[in-house]
Amino acid sequence: MLTNSRIRATLIALCVAIVVTGCGGRVPSAAPPAPDAATLLNLPSTTTAATKGVDSATWALYRDPTTVDPATAFDYPENTVVATMCDALLRQKPDGSIGFGLASDYRYVTPTQLALTIRPGVTFWDGKPLTAEDVVYSLERHRNPALGGFYGTVFDRVDSITATGPGTVTINLTTPDYWLPGELSAMPGIVIQKAFAESAGAKFGTPEAGTMCTGAYRLTKWTSGDTLKVTANPNYWDSTLKPLTKEVTFRGVSDAATLTTGLTTGEIDGSYVTDTSNLAQLQRTAGVSVHMGPTLESEFLIPANLTGVLGDVRVRRALSLAFDRRSFINAVYAGNALEPRLSANPGTWGYAKDVFSAAWNAAPEVKRDLDEAKRLIREAGAEGKPLVIGTSSGMATVATMSNAWLEVANTIGLNAKLLNVSPENYINFFTDPKARAGVDAFSTTTYGDYADPAALIATYVLPQGNQNYSGYENAAITDWLDKARAEADPARRAADMVEVDKLLMQELPWIPVAHPVTCLVLSDKLTGVPTSFAYMQSPVLAMLGAGS
Repeated sequence: MLTNSRIRATLIALCVAIVVTGCGGRVPSAAPPAPDAATLLNLPSTTTAATKGVDSATWALYRDPTTVDPATAFDYPENTVVATMCDALLRQKPDGSIGFGLASDYRYVTPTQLALTIRPGVTFWDGKPLTAEDVVYSLERHRNPALGGFYGTVFDRVDSITATGPGTVTINLTTPDYWLPGELSAMPGIVIQKAFAESAGAKFGTPEAGTMCTGAYRLTKWTSGDTLKVTANPNYWDSTLKPLTKEVTFRGVSDAATLTTGLTTGEIDGSYVTDTSNLAQLQRTAGVSVHMGPTLESEFLIPANLTGVLGDVRVRRALSLAFDRRSFINAVYAGNALEPRLSANPGTWGYAKDVFSAAWNAAPEVKRDLDEAKRLIREAGAEGKPLVIGTSSGMATVATMSNAWLEVANTIGLNAKLLNVSPENYINFFTDPKARAGVDAFSTTTYGDYADPAALIATYVLPQGNQNYSGYENAAITDWLDKARAEADPARRAADMVEVDKLLMQELPWIPVAHPVTCLVLSDKLTGVPTSFAYMQSPVLAMLGAGS
C-alpha cells in the first residue's frame, strides 16, 4: 500500500498543462532579470497584508480536486482546497515555522509522550463543538490500513492515541519522535467531525457528501468535474484570521490558453503555479503580479535500479558533475532556482536556520566538470554500459529533463537511451515496481509535508521510505536520521540533518538538480497571501483581500 502521500509530489509532472504558453493582453515591459543566489536565499515569505475585503475570488488549480478527505489528499489541488476549509492541530506559518492551530498547546511530557491541549470554544460549521474525541478519530483514521490513506507511516512510532480529558489528547510513542509535530501541522493533523464522517461512510470526502471541518471557509458547492465553491465561515474561531474574501471559487484549469486569458481578463484572480518555465511571459502580463517565495520543492534525477550501472556511486557522481544545472535552471525556471549545494532546498529550514545556513555556505558548489565525469566513468568501467531513462514526450518538463540527462550520459561515455511512455503512464514509475523494472532512472519535482529537510529525505533514503524506489540503504545515513528524529533540541537536530545531507551529496541516492522557488501569480488588485509553500497545508486564502 502506498503511504504518506509522496506519490502526490510526483504528480507535478502531470501539471505542465498549467504553464502559460502564450500571453494575451498588453506587454508593458521586459521581464526582470533572473535573481542571483543571495536574492533567492532571502525571498519574502508573504505579500503585503490586505486591508480590505472583497466579495469573491476565483482561484486556479491545475485540475479539479478529486477528494476533500485529508487522509487521501495527495496533490496540489486537494491540499490547497482542504487547507482552505479545514484546520490542523498545529499550523505552518509562512516562514516555515510551526505554531498552534486547533491545539492551543503541545508538549512532550516525556520523550515518548506528546500531550495536546485542544483549543476551547471551537465549533464545526454546523455549530457542534470540537471535542477531543474528534481529534482522536481524525488521527486514528490514518492508522487504519483499511482506509487506504497516504499517511500511515507518519504514525509508525505511535503506540496509542487517547482522549485523556475533555480538552486533552495524549499520543504515546514507542520511540521518541520529534518529527511528529511537523506532520501534525500538515494533512495528517487535519481534524474532521467524527459524527459527520461516520454518517457519510464511504461517501465522505466526495462531492456527494463533502466534509465537516472547523476552518475559515465552509464547503457550499461542489459538482464533480466542475468548480468547488467555499464561503467565509462567520463563526471562525481564529479572530486573527477572519476571511477577507467572502467567497472563493476553485477552478481546475488545465488548458494554458484558458489560464492565460483568465488571468488577463480578471476571470481568474490567482494561482500558485507549479511550473515556471514560461515565467518571463507571466512577468510581462498586464494586470498580473508574479511573486516569488521559499518552497519545499526540489527537482531530482531518481535512480530506480541499483543493480545496473547506477549501482556504482562513481557513475552517479559522474552524471551529477556533468549536468549543466545553470543552463537547465535558466531554461526551465527562468533562473528562479538555486543550484544545490545540499540536497535539501533552503526553504525547508523551518527551524535552526542559522545551523542550516552555515552548512549551506560551507558546502562546495557543484561545478560542472566533464573531464572529471569522464574519468569517473572510465574508473568505474562503465564506458558503453546501458542507461535507460524513463520519459514522456507528452509532458514538457519531464521531456526537457530527460533529454538533458540523455545528452549528458552519452557525452561522458554511457550508452543511454530513453523509454518513452504516455503522460498517463508516467506515474507508474512511482507506483508500480514492474514499470520501474524497465528503467534505470526517471525525474520528478517533489517535496516534504513541512519545513524540515527530514520530511522529504526520510522518504527516499530510509529502507522503509515510500519513495525509496531502488532499495537504497546506507547504515550511516539511517543512523543519523534516527538520531535526528529522536533529538529534542532543534539546533542539535539540525546539525544531525546537516550530517545526513553531507552524506547524501556524496552518495547521491537521488541526484539533486535544482531548488526552485514558489511562484504566486496574483491579480494586481489583490494581496495578502503568502508567497511560500505554506499554501499547501495552511488556510492562507483567508488572508486574501484588497490592498489600501
